Amino acid sequence: MTRYLTKLGAKVGGIQNIPTHKALELGKGIDGLYVDGVPELVTGELSKWAEFAGVEAIRIPAYWMHKPASQLVMGEKARDDEKVIYFFHGGAYVSLSSHPSSSTSEIPRSIIAHTQSLRRSFAVEYRLTALGENPFPAQLLDALAGYSYLVNTVGFRPENIILVGDSAGANLALALTRYLISNSQAVKDLPSPPGGMVLLSPWCDLTGSHVVPGSSYYKNIPTDFLSPPPLTGPDFAPSTLAGPHGLDILKNEYISPAYKNLDATGLFKQFPPAFISAGDAEILLDSIVTLQERMVAGMGKEKVEILITKDAFHDFVGFLWFEPQRTQVVEAIGDWIERL
Repeated sequence: MTRYLTKLGAKVGGIQNIPTHKALELGKGIDGLYVDGVPELVTGELSKWAEFAGVEAIRIPAYWMHKPASQLVMGEKARDDEKVIYFFHGGAYVSLSSHPSSSTSEIPRSIIAHTQSLRRSFAVEYRLTALGENPFPAQLLDALAGYSYLVNTVGFRPENIILVGDSAGANLALALTRYLISNSQAVKDLPSPPGGMVLLSPWCDLTGSHVVPGSSYYKNIPTDFLSPPPLTGPDFAPSTLAGPHGLDILKNEYISPAYKNLDATGLFKQFPPAFISAGDAEILLDSIVTLQERMVAGMGKEKVEILITKDAFHDFVGFLWFEPQRTQVVEAIGDWIERL
């Protein structure tokens, strides 16, 4: 992963030294609070994975961002028909932050600005993984805690929550939705699934099954700031996420729903409508197309909208200078949210 991040840092100005889950970082114009873990909502495979990995539901920092001039108070009770963004940042599960000062926060900030019905977004500072620390499913436990807070504390109706994630954040949005759907009958008081999801350059196959000759992983190396990560060894980022589970856990539908050899039958049954954005010049394109095809097969074409932007690289929506393509996609997302 070092090589992967070095190339990213060289092309986008370096990885910021910004807040993590270890502390709530407040300041002028920063609205944040701690969100309690929800062990009472954890069951089934998630419970077994957490126990095996030695991770628990914990209290984590979380941050609100409001539309300018909205005069909202942090955590103000939701209106009955109010929609909200629940955002998960990218960074391969090893870097970046949900803090409003992070570059990734430009994504929800821009979507709010281009969506009339949105007043605010929320994000948890989910745990980043490192060798021996915070392996899967720590991040899913944190995502679940934030979702419960939005529903049970702030009072948002689940159908009015729009999950938005870029890259690894989109991976986490898919995993949270899968958990909420799969365990709707098994856990008392488990909130219903969200009303929609926006997946920006989703990292949806961590197994390397799409890394084959002639694929976008190789064809788009000259046009993307990502390079195909090594498939084994200490620089293999997904291995840190897998941790003690071993690499076979990466083939799970929670982590790699686009894994080529995964049985996709019923994989996206009952999933909410989705908007997918990708660039035709990014190395993850082939895996994203596989994800889209599987979602269409499970949900119906009318519930899956994909926008592939010409000459665009990975996660381009997060880069303010990539215009006019970036704004065009954000406007399309805003229009899609209004139509939900």
